[in-house]
Amino acid sequence: MRKGHGNRATVRDVARVAGVSVATVSHAFNHPERLAPATRERVLQAAATLGYRGPHPAARSLRLGRSGAIALVTAGQAEGAFADPATALVVRGVARACDQAGVGLLLGGADPPHADGIVLVRRQAPEHPPALPLVIVDGPPVDDAPRVMADARGAGAELAGYLAGLGHRTLAILGTTGMEDRLAGVRAGWPHPGHVTAYFSEQLTREHGEAAARAALRADPRPHAIVGLSDVLALGALDAAHRIGLRVPGDVSVA
Repeated sequence: MRKGHGNRATVRDVARVAGVSVATVSHAFNHPERLAPATRERVLQAAATLGYRGPHPAARSLRLGRSGAIALVTAGQAEGAFADPATALVVRGVARACDQAGVGLLLGGADPPHADGIVLVRRQAPEHPPALPLVIVDGPPVDDAPRVMADARGAGAELAGYLAGLGHRTLAILGTTGMEDRLAGVRAGWPHPGHVTAYFSEQLTREHGEAAARAALRADPRPHAIVGLSDVLALGALDAAHRIGLRVPGDVSVA
């Protein structure tokens, strides 16, 4: 039985053995709902006999002009998407939606090629965004692209009010650039404006959060509470308190 080029069975070989057209073989793999079950079964049996596994993924991608994958692009390196608990939740949600839709997920800190759409998470969009469907998560707007945003300002105000309600009177805030809304919310909700200090880190890492918290905890008077404007910074504050020998929340509260 003759096979196609390179001894690899081709779609034409399958069509000849199954006694159907090339288009019918294509439908059997790509659009099974268009065929009668018996016809599709005959095509699949012929394909199995010839060792034909279906259209080559790269060739199919070039033909359709689609990759079958969504790119999720984060700020900084891709590894940071797993270091920050909140970002990791976003990644999990996007991955779940891709699984349900039957598409792949590309994860990176730079715009990956051959994606059918891009999800930007907490990242400034490029000056000339690609002509692809684009969704922004917790980032600045881009033209008419849809955005999924947390009410950072409102949440910050509620958090500060909660801490004040516990009896805290001095507050330290840990943040980094790009967190102006969160900082404004905490300041707006804190009822003791003369007893709040902000410490800004150069980078959004747990280590930088610890360094900023150490500086805050050396202040006199020492803050009763520390607010990390991200989970990573708050985790760094917990590290700092532990190394200094302070109890959380016995000696200082961390939120």
